[in-house]
Amino acid sequence: MGNINFGIDLGTTNSGICKFVDGKVVVYKNPVGFSDTLPSIVAYRKGRIFIGEKARELLKSGNRDVFASFKRKMGTEHLYQISEINEEKTPVEFSSMILKELLSFIPDEKPQSIVITIPASFDTVQSNATKKAGLSAGFQQVVLLQEPIAACLAYANFQNIEHTEEKNWLVYDFGGGTFDVALVKINERELKIIDHEGNNFLGGVDLDHLMIEKLFIPKIEEVLNEESLFKKLMSKQDNNYTKLYYELLYKAEEIKKELSIKETVISELELNDGDHYIDFEISRNDFNEVIAEKIEETGVFIKKLLEENQKTAKDIERIILVGGTTYIPYIREYLKETFGILTDNSIDPTTAVMVGAAYFAGTKEETVEIKEEQQETLQNHQNQNKIDVKLIYEINTQDDEELLVGVVENFEGYFRIIRKDGGFDTGLMNFRNKFSEFIKVLPKQANNFTLTIFDHNQNQVFEKNNIFINHGIYNISGQPLPNDICLEVDDAFGGTFLEKIFKKNDILPLSKTIYKTTSKNFNKEADDKLIINILEGKSGTLPASNMSIGYIEVNSKDMPINLLKGMDIELKFNMSESRDLSVSVYISSIDFEKKEIFNPHTKRINKDKFQEDIDKVIDEIEYELSFVENIDDSNEEDFKVLVKFKNIKDELFRIKFDLIEVEEDESTERIFQLDERKRRMLQEYDKLVRFRDVIYEIDEYKENKSNLENMLDEATQRQKDQFYKIIKDEKIFLESNEKAIIKRKSQELQRLNAEIYFKRDEAYLNLYYHYKFRNPEDYKDQKKVQKLIETGDKAVENKNYQELKFVVSSMYDQLKVKPKSLFDDQDGNLGLK
Repeated sequence: MGNINFGIDLGTTNSGICKFVDGKVVVYKNPVGFSDTLPSIVAYRKGRIFIGEKARELLKSGNRDVFASFKRKMGTEHLYQISEINEEKTPVEFSSMILKELLSFIPDEKPQSIVITIPASFDTVQSNATKKAGLSAGFQQVVLLQEPIAACLAYANFQNIEHTEEKNWLVYDFGGGTFDVALVKINERELKIIDHEGNNFLGGVDLDHLMIEKLFIPKIEEVLNEESLFKKLMSKQDNNYTKLYYELLYKAEEIKKELSIKETVISELELNDGDHYIDFEISRNDFNEVIAEKIEETGVFIKKLLEENQKTAKDIERIILVGGTTYIPYIREYLKETFGILTDNSIDPTTAVMVGAAYFAGTKEETVEIKEEQQETLQNHQNQNKIDVKLIYEINTQDDEELLVGVVENFEGYFRIIRKDGGFDTGLMNFRNKFSEFIKVLPKQANNFTLTIFDHNQNQVFEKNNIFINHGIYNISGQPLPNDICLEVDDAFGGTFLEKIFKKNDILPLSKTIYKTTSKNFNKEADDKLIINILEGKSGTLPASNMSIGYIEVNSKDMPINLLKGMDIELKFNMSESRDLSVSVYISSIDFEKKEIFNPHTKRINKDKFQEDIDKVIDEIEYELSFVENIDDSNEEDFKVLVKFKNIKDELFRIKFDLIEVEEDESTERIFQLDERKRRMLQEYDKLVRFRDVIYEIDEYKENKSNLENMLDEATQRQKDQFYKIIKDEKIFLESNEKAIIKRKSQELQRLNAEIYFKRDEAYLNLYYHYKFRNPEDYKDQKKVQKLIETGDKAVENKNYQELKFVVSSMYDQLKVKPKSLFDDQDGNLGLK
């Protein structure tokens, strides 16, 4: 089988398709208008379905059944109501229609496999929704590619740049619906995405809405003598408002484009069938003032990305601009003034992503089953090729020579490799089972080689004549995981915490096996549940600030026998390059196994749970502030912490109030924008208190370690071995910033300290006085305890510690409520620790 070769940019505003052919990329033209892209819009009118440019034109008519920006709702349960046919469609279904329309661009073949790009910030649910759209469109193999990677491949290969030393780039991808910024490392051989930041609900469409709200609405309200017009437009409860909304949205997009080349744009709006005419004169400065806050938000992402990767603007060679929104001059001015880095717009920002997708597709092997009509041709080919040959080589290279390795089991004979132009020929080379050869490639072009294999009598038994090796084309070192993948586990001290399975920026695909233990007993007759909850987000933060992507619930009734606390559980995790997650649970003690594959493609936001998460953190912040409200302003560090707490609290209140008024409309995705803001604020809060709590736990750990080191002379060899086992890898877990891990280590030191301490005689002396002066009401038989105290006093006087131990043990037995050991683990809720 060959390579996929076809790449698609499934965009919020526009989409396109390309093909990798002989080392170059062909952009397929839209048959309607011969443009490079297809507007990602679907419309229904008079029994017909329009997709693309014609659907976009219908926006001006105010037709309710025109649907755009549905990529922003990928991965949600949102349903679009189509009045024309009285049906509902999902974002996945609309996306599938766009993909099918793109196939009409290709005149002579219908690919079965495709590479489709997604924003780097797309979570697993959104990614799986995109994959489902591809499969629904008829593709049998769908490979997902992150857009910044695609943009880098397009840029590096288009520019034909030769790098003799390592450089850092930023890819600034501001599309119609999403924003991503990625830090990229490039050298003479490959591109590597180091890290990224972004917002799935920040794009050109948000700038359009700002224009409507800030530049159009005030003047329209004045003419019509209306209030809250923007809210009415977004609700789309009235046909007249719906028509006006779409007309204004169309005008906003057109004016935005014109302002990229003009200083002022004049536009006319007709209201109420000619009752009113309004002239809008909008200058570039007016537009810049309206969008400034959103553009500055992208700068915050850049600063955060650089800070978290210990980089400054001086470490970045250039910022590559991608996405149609980057045509706005203000964006380029802002980046230049704020960061002082070269902004590079030498590639077409509207086609860069799909071109990069095609370069990537040229390296990915097609794995789908071949259609029946191709089987006969394949069978004839297999009859000619009488042996099974496995070939290993790089499709793209920067070197003058490339190693080709062939493996043929249980075979001895000859091989020959010839370059198509005749400039390279190995001649017949003898081999047994395996051969390897450095083959020379011509620079800056696609090189086609033919491999022929002969038996020991020099009879041909195999031929492959389409071995393409492209010189001067960059590869990538794999796709990075956008977020941490975590497992929620019970904390021995109550509550739960997140344990990292896969780390953000790990290269996909990934696999890992971890071992946990049960945190409680599971009675087969009870309704006990073992919960395996896998989340995506950021480890070390609150579970509420992350998103669940996999949930396995094992009921005790399904277990063959009772499961006791402390039993081992084996968990195997595998994540594909397209982020399908498979989880296997095995409990050896009861021979129980369960496997699940998670590729969720929808998520929903529960407003009650949303508000509950916010209220909980607001209460915690107010509790924190009660301790620091009266601090001295001269204490600069404490004052900074106070300001941060107040800022987070204020933003959470703003989100809470916005949540009350939010309408789940089709255009603004406000509920998802609020969810994005909420999760970021919860992470900021968690980061703030976690830093303080981690410092406290580190200090506790160090104190417990020091106390124990002073007692090691009294310890047995087993206890000494246990001590060194606890502090092994100390540097790693102290620098992990994982409060629960450090606290657990500290508790283990405390437990060992107590074990050594209670071998001392004076330990029982302290315990005796503790029990002697307790409230007499704490004991079952006070007369018996009084006699024990008399005996104990004599034992202390005579330093008879053996008898004192007996007295302490007897007094402990007389307690009505025996104290629970400080070192006993609490039963967990999830059943996993």
